[in-house]
Amino acid sequence: MRWIRVDIGAAVLIAAVGLLAAVAITRPGIDSLALRIFAIVLAGVAITSGLALAYLARRWSLRVEQLRGWVNLVAGESESLRREVASDVDAIDRVQLAIIDMLGMRIDQQGAIYRRLGDVLNAIPDGVVVVTPEGLISLVNAAGRPLFGSRDSVIGTSIYETLSRQSLAEALAFACDSEKPVNAVLHTVWSDALHATVARIGTDGSALLRFPPTEAAAAALEHDLSLHDRPGQAAAVTPATELSELPAIALDTETTGLDPNNDRVISIGAVRLHGGRLYRSQTLNMLVNPGRSIPNRTIAIHGISNPMVSDAPPFDQIADRLLDHTSGLVLIGHHIDFDVAILRSEMQRCGRDWWPVASLDVMLLYAGLFPDRHALRLDDIAAVLDVPVIGRHSALGDALTTAEIFVRLIAAMSAQGIDTLEAVQALQHKAARRLGIATVARPVSTP
Repeated sequence: MRWIRVDIGAAVLIAAVGLLAAVAITRPGIDSLALRIFAIVLAGVAITSGLALAYLARRWSLRVEQLRGWVNLVAGESESLRREVASDVDAIDRVQLAIIDMLGMRIDQQGAIYRRLGDVLNAIPDGVVVVTPEGLISLVNAAGRPLFGSRDSVIGTSIYETLSRQSLAEALAFACDSEKPVNAVLHTVWSDALHATVARIGTDGSALLRFPPTEAAAAALEHDLSLHDRPGQAAAVTPATELSELPAIALDTETTGLDPNNDRVISIGAVRLHGGRLYRSQTLNMLVNPGRSIPNRTIAIHGISNPMVSDAPPFDQIADRLLDHTSGLVLIGHHIDFDVAILRSEMQRCGRDWWPVASLDVMLLYAGLFPDRHALRLDDIAAVLDVPVIGRHSALGDALTTAEIFVRLIAAMSAQGIDTLEAVQALQHKAARRLGIATVARPVSTP
């Protein structure tokens, strides 16, 4: 514990100064009474301070060592199993090593629990599927896997790609009223009947489905139970809001063209974030009827044709839903100013003067962090940051890609001391000036 020894050394030095002062006043030739009194006081203060500092340093060292013992106790390790460390290791380093040991042990324990859970659920002969209130699949065992075909993974996909929404909703409502699992006949999207037991999980609308296996299966348990997590109540956003607590929503639009004043929105996709955490279950995915024909040149990009939006609601019918999803949240996007501008135009047509609380552009943030990199398309940034691109040029697919990019950029910005919204906006503004890009979104103001 190097710094403890430094403090003790300083304490001894201070005490030595006091002793020297005490010796000095006894030397002959010093006749001034005031000088002798001053020297006596100085000696007393120095000796007392030195002893007190040595005592506090030792006491602090013991408390830090006690803290390390508590960390090991929480980790489940006995005192005899503590990591052996060199005698000259700093006290803080010793606590850090203990915390690392604890985290490693907890990760190992969690992995063992999941492996046992997988063994148990895979041993059940019936198929088991767990879905979120939005219908996203969060868990499926080996016997249930064949229901979903040969896809690489079904976790995070919609159960309604396989099952009829109406039949499942009716079964869930019956289970809710009965307050116990119910037997039901569900229907697949191919109109096949599927006998199942349906049970609600908790009070948020999650559900467990159990049904006879369709065929012999030999697959591992698939799960992502974090899909059931929900972001907490978002605090008011200010310039001082830390990135780790930033309530945000990654958003993308598909449109009839690139003129925000005259073109129209045909699709909106969004996914919720809070700090560096992405909530895949909290998504927005809407088609919008633009009230005009979609040009072929844009259909070639996003694949949304006129028949696909013919029965979709017009923007004024989804405006309130969009407001509910974005209220109080920072908008994240790639070229987000375009999305803000065209959504403002749509809102103004509905009689609303809408502005997001703030907006951040992952392209500008990336350019600000890495000024030597010039490939700034969404695909290019995703490739560099190892973000999988799924559903490119679909609003929800691009929003999910953008969200994953932003999560990685948060870590890079924090490493450079950029950890508040105000600092991030400054980075964004600096990059925009360097690239000659005029930003239109107004900065957040302090309430």
